[in-house]
Amino acid sequence: MTRKHISLRTKLAAAICQLFLTHDEAAALSEDQVLLLVHWDHYPIPHAEGGSDSHFNLVAALVPGHKEKTAKIDIPGIAKRKRITKAHKDFQRRLLAPKDQRPPKPSRWGKRPFPSRKKAKT
Repeated sequence: MTRKHISLRTKLAAAICQLFLTHDEAAALSEDQVLLLVHWDHYPIPHAEGGSDSHFNLVAALVPGHKEKTAKIDIPGIAKRKRITKAHKDFQRRLLAPKDQRPPKPSRWGKRPFPSRKKAKT
């Protein structure tokens, strides 16, 4: 007796149920409903920074948790890395420029006029 083929869709729904649902919760949902519970998070390398869509860079996460992680961790982290990279490249460009082509360093002392002294009338 041979078994009927089990589709990858069914296997994926079963794996998601194992990770996130109890047996009773899983029994109450259809495959499509189970698949809608999860988003695929690009981790450890975010998609915005060149992370691939391969199996080793994807993690299943429940939709509310994934949305929160994206808003509070991923987007600010990506923005910070872009800022730091830009600042570092600007620093390298200034440092590697020939000394005579560099702009002069601004003084650490602010420009402020000294009060003029009036001569006393005698």
